[in-house]
Amino acid sequence: MSGDPKVSLVQAREAIYRADFPEAIKILSEIVVEDSTNAEAWRQLGECYLETRQPDLALEALARALRYNPADAMTHYLLGHAYGSTGQLEPAAACYRRALEADPHHLKAEEFLIKAESLLESREHYRNALKLLYLPHPGVEDLNRAVRELVQSIAIFDGSPAADNLRECARMLFERRQERRIPMSPSAELRPWAMACERGYQCLLFKNWMGARAAYDEALGYRVQDAFVHHALGFSFVELGAPNDAVRAWLRVLELDSEYDFTCFGRPGQATKEFL
Repeated sequence: MSGDPKVSLVQAREAIYRADFPEAIKILSEIVVEDSTNAEAWRQLGECYLETRQPDLALEALARALRYNPADAMTHYLLGHAYGSTGQLEPAAACYRRALEADPHHLKAEEFLIKAESLLESREHYRNALKLLYLPHPGVEDLNRAVRELVQSIAIFDGSPAADNLRECARMLFERRQERRIPMSPSAELRPWAMACERGYQCLLFKNWMGARAAYDEALGYRVQDAFVHHALGFSFVELGAPNDAVRAWLRVLELDSEYDFTCFGRPGQATKEFL
C-alpha cells in the first residue's frame, strides 16, 4: 500500500472497477487499520463486502463509515442494500429514506425505497391472510378476507409466498360454495353467453378446470362485465397452476364488485335457463 491514504483509496477504487475485490479489500483494510476514522475507506470496504456477498461485514463497515460521515447519501444507500440482502426490510427502507434526505436526487435510493416498501406491504397482506386462513374454524367472512389479502400480496409482489397458499384458500371457499342465480330476460343475444356460463358452471361442479376455463373465456367474448365469470375463471386458473392469472381475474372481480362473496358461483337465471 502507498504511504498516502488518498493514493491508496484511488488504488482501491481502481481494483473495484476491475472487479478485483480481494485486492480492494486488502488495500482498504490496511487503510482503516492506520486510520479508523477514514469514512471513505470504510464505505468502499462495505461496498466490496456487498459485492462478495458478505452482508454482515458490510453492515459493520458501513456503520463505521456513517459514524464518521453521517450525512453521506451513498453510505446510507449501500447500508440499505446490506440490510435488504439479509432480509431486514424495515431498516433497509429506513436507510433508503435517509439517503434521499441527504440527497433528494438519489434516483437509485428512491427506486429501492419503493421496492422495499412494496415488499413490506406485500408481506403484511400475506401475514394477515395467514392469520385468517389458519383460524381454528375460519368462517366465510374470514376466508373472503383471506383471499383478498392473498390476492393483494401477490399483486404487489409476484414472488410473494402467498401464491403457495392461494389454492388451499380457494378450495376452502369452493367447499362452501353456494349457487347464485343471475336474473336475465331471455333474448337471442344472451343465448350463447348463457350457454357458455351454464357449461362453465357444470364444469366447475365436476372440477373440470380446463373445461371451465374454456367456457368462461367464451362467455367473456360476449360480455366482460360479469364479476361471477371472472371469479370462476380465477378458480380455474388456481387449479391449473397459474396463480398470477388467478390474481388478475380476482382483481377484476373486486373492480366490478368490491363486496363480492367468493363462495358465490353464478349461473344463468331461471328465465334464461328456460330459454335454453
